[in-house]
Amino acid sequence: MNLTPSLERESGQVILEGVSAGAAGEAPLTPVPGLDLAFDRVDGRLLRAVVDAIGADGSVQVGEQAAAMLTRLFDAEAPSMVSNTAAKPSGASGGACSLVPEPELAGMLSSLARLDAARATSPVPPGSPWWGAEAAELAERAGLHTRARAEAHQALPGLLGRLQGPATLPEDAVRAAQAVAGIAAAGKPEAAGRLTEAIGKRPGPRLVAPPTAAPPMVLAFDVAAEVKNLEKDLVRLAGPQWMLDPWLVPEGLFRPALSPYSDLYVRHEDAEDRLMVVALLAPGADCRALARCQARLVDPGVRRVLTVASFSKVESSVTSDPAPSRVRAELKLPVPLEELAGTWIEVVQDKHQPVLSAKGHYIRCALRWADAALRAERAPAGLDRRSTRADWIDLAATAWEHCRRDWAAAGDAYRAELAAQRKAAIDPRTRGPEPPAGGPAYLAEVLGC
Repeated sequence: MNLTPSLERESGQVILEGVSAGAAGEAPLTPVPGLDLAFDRVDGRLLRAVVDAIGADGSVQVGEQAAAMLTRLFDAEAPSMVSNTAAKPSGASGGACSLVPEPELAGMLSSLARLDAARATSPVPPGSPWWGAEAAELAERAGLHTRARAEAHQALPGLLGRLQGPATLPEDAVRAAQAVAGIAAAGKPEAAGRLTEAIGKRPGPRLVAPPTAAPPMVLAFDVAAEVKNLEKDLVRLAGPQWMLDPWLVPEGLFRPALSPYSDLYVRHEDAEDRLMVVALLAPGADCRALARCQARLVDPGVRRVLTVASFSKVESSVTSDPAPSRVRAELKLPVPLEELAGTWIEVVQDKHQPVLSAKGHYIRCALRWADAALRAERAPAGLDRRSTRADWIDLAATAWEHCRRDWAAAGDAYRAELAAQRKAAIDPRTRGPEPPAGGPAYLAEVLGC
C-alpha cells in the first residue's frame, strides 16, 4: 500500500498514488477539508490521497487539519514531504519517498468510506438511522468528531422510534446505538438520555427473528427469484439495455433493487410503439423531486437522446397495499425495437445531462454490478428473511459475471479478469476451501430498516 507523491500543478494538488482500483471501483472519503482519500471497494486498500497544497497566490499551503490527518495517517514527516513536493520547480522529478498508511486508522477510514458507498446504492434508504449510527461510531473511532456528531444527531430521533417495543437487536446494533447516545450527549442531552434509557430496557443483545409487526421501512426481496431471472437473461436480449445510475438521480428518491437488472422494469407494449419503464420510489421519498426526472432512450454511439418521457405515479387499486410506490414513464420508440440494439434506457434528473459514450455506460454498469455483488457477498438478512447463504452466494457469483462482461465490453481486460477471479473465488463450483470474506453486513441491511 505504498503511496508515491507527485504534483498536479494545474490543480495545485499533491497526489499520493498507489495501485489502481479493482473491479468494484473506489470509495471516496473527505475526512478533513483539503484532503481527499480513495479506497478500493473490494479489499479496502488506500489507493490515493489528494492534498490541496498550493494556494491561489501560488504559495505552498497545506491546511492545518489536512496536515494533522496526514501525520496521523502516515507519519510526522508526511506534511513536509507533501510541501516539498508542492515546492518543486516545474519539470522537476525524482527524490520522493513513498508513504505507508498506518493500518488501524486506514482501516477505520476505509470502513467509513465503503459504508458511504454502500449507503448510496442500498435498497435501504440512506436516511435509515442505522446508517447514521454505524457511520457515527466509525467516524468517532477515526477521530472525525465533527462528522460523528452530525451523524449521531441525525440518527438520534430515528433510533428512538426504532427502539420502542420488546424486540431484541444484534450486539453490533446495541453498540452503535450506545455510541450515538454518547456522542450526542453534549449537544442533545435529553434525547441522548432517553436513548440510553431505551437501550437499557431492552432484552439482551442477540439476533432473533423479526417481530411480526415490522417497522414501516422494512424491505423484502426474493434473492432466489432474482438469480433465476438473471440466469435466464445472461445472454443479453435484443433491443435497449438499461440502468438506474444512483449518481444521476436525486438522493433518496428511487429505491435501488438487488441488482441493476431489477432497478428498473422495462416492458415493450406489443400493440404500441412504446417502452414502459417502471421504477420504485424509496420509502418516504420526496415526490416533488420526481418532477425533475426523466426516462430517456439514448444512443451512446453518437451521444444522442432519441426520446424522453416524464414519470407519473402508478396508483394501486388496493388502498392498504404495503408495496413501495411505483412510477412509470412511457418512451415512444423512434424506430422498431429490433433496430435499437446498442441503445440504453437511463434515468436522469437534469435534461441537459450529457450522454455517456458506450464505454462510459458499460463502466458505470460494471460498477453497479460489482456493488450488487459485494452486497450479496455480505448476505444481509434484513433484505430477504427467507434466503439462505447459498442463495446470496449464487446472486454474488451471477453479479460478478455480469460485471466481468461489462468490463470486457468497456475494453478493460484487467478489471474483467479481476471480476472473473472474484466470481471463481466465491462460486461453490470453483472456489477453494476458504472463500474470501465479503465483510460484515451493514446494520441497516441486517435489520432491513
